[in-house]
Amino acid sequence: MGVLYRVRQFTLALGAQAAHRRVEDLAHHLDTGQQTLFRQMPSVDQHHCLAVFRSVREAGHSDPPLLQAALIHDAGKSLGPVGIRHRVLAILAKALFPSWWENTHSEPGSRLYAFHVYRNHAPLGAELAARAGCSPEVVWLVAHHEDDQREGQATGKRGRMLAALQAADRIN
Repeated sequence: MGVLYRVRQFTLALGAQAAHRRVEDLAHHLDTGQQTLFRQMPSVDQHHCLAVFRSVREAGHSDPPLLQAALIHDAGKSLGPVGIRHRVLAILAKALFPSWWENTHSEPGSRLYAFHVYRNHAPLGAELAARAGCSPEVVWLVAHHEDDQREGQATGKRGRMLAALQAADRIN
């Protein structure tokens, strides 16, 4: 991801508020447990997930698992105190010190735990999605939304949904 993209994302995050009027589609696409999962995310992540959801729909996709995954794909970040400073430092650490980034482990309560959550938010979010009663397709999409995938690599329905989710995530 380019620097301009990250600057734009940071600027959007500073003013992000997922007001109730912007959450109009939750009841139509998420059941009560899944809505709770969405509402547990910080407002910056709610805002981002709503933007991804809108982009997926604007691209013409209507598969319920894809729409649900768009709304909760970053739910794993709610497990740690992943604030703006953690996000900025994580992006810098990943770019400047990739070996350290990939090999640093931490326990809940440690100073580095927010980075552990940020780095592992996809599998952590998948666990939360499974506990919230999401379908196996939604759980899989959440688990894999951060996977490296080259253009044209998506095969099958899951692959196409993942490609759509990742494309929407990249632009938001």
